Amino acid sequence: MSDKTFFLGLGGQKCGSSWIQAYLNRQQGADFGRLGEYQIWESDLGSVFARYRLAAPSGFQMLRAEAKRRLGMTEPADHLRWRMQNDRQQYFSYFEQLLNRPGVTMTGDITPSYAALPAPLLQKIKDGFEETGISVKCLFSMRDPVARIRSHYRMDIDKGTAPEPADFEAGLRGFYASAEAAARTRYDMTLEAMETVFAPEDRFICLFEELFTPEGIADLAAFAGVPAEAEAGGQKVNARGSAGGISDDLTAEIARHYAPVYAAVARRLPQIARVWPSARFLTSA
Repeated sequence: MSDKTFFLGLGGQKCGSSWIQAYLNRQQGADFGRLGEYQIWESDLGSVFARYRLAAPSGFQMLRAEAKRRLGMTEPADHLRWRMQNDRQQYFSYFEQLLNRPGVTMTGDITPSYAALPAPLLQKIKDGFEETGISVKCLFSMRDPVARIRSHYRMDIDKGTAPEPADFEAGLRGFYASAEAAARTRYDMTLEAMETVFAPEDRFICLFEELFTPEGIADLAAFAGVPAEAEAGGQKVNARGSAGGISDDLTAEIARHYAPVYAAVARRLPQIARVWPSARFLTSA
C-alpha cells in the first residue's frame, strides 16, 4: 500500500459523523471532495434506503452537467451522486483523482447510513480502492441508542419527513422500533461487519459521548495519523437542538428493545455502563 488513505466513515447517524469529517478534512494533505455525505452505497440495500437512489437526469440535465465537467466547471451535486450510484468505478475514480492531486494523501466518504452496510459491501469498497494501491481505514461512532433515536426522530420532525406529534413521547414510542430507527441503531451488526472486513489497526470505533474530549480527539488523531487539536471538541458541526427529556419508562422500554446492541458494544467498550445513561436499565450492559 502507498501512503494514500481513504477513510470510510459508517456514521453513526446523530453520532458526530459531520464533526469527524470536518476535523479530518481540514488537516494538511486532506481533500474529502465536494460532498459532506456521498450516499452512494446504502441505496443498494433498498427498504428505508431506497429513497437515496437518484432518478436518472433528463437529457438536457445530463448534457448540461457533462458540458460543465468538460469545461472544468462545478458539476451539479445530484449528477455527481447519480454517476457514482450507477457506475461504482466512477466512485473509486473520483477519490483516486483527489488523491492524485499534489500534496493530497487522504480523502474519504463519511456517510451515516453506511452503518447498515453488510460485510460484502464493505469488502467491495475496500477491494475497489486497494486494487489501485489506496489503503482503506474504517471509522464508526456510537451514541447512547435512546439519545440517538430521540435525536433522529426530532431531526425528522424538523425536516418535515415526520409529522409534528401532539405528544413527542407518544410519537417516539411509535418510532423507536421502526425499520427507519433500527437500520441506524443496530450497532452490533455494524461492528460485526467491520470486524469481518477490516483488521484491528484499520478500524476505529468510539463513543459520541467521549469523542469531543481531549482524550477522544487524541485517539481519533492517532488513528488517522493527524495532529490532535484538543480544543476542537468545542466546535459543533451540523448540531441540532435537544429533543428534550423522556420518561424513565420509555427510556427503559427502548433500551430493552435494543438489548443486543448494548451487549455487543459493552464487550468492546465496557465504559458504556458509565457514559450511556440508558445502560442503567440493562444489568448486562
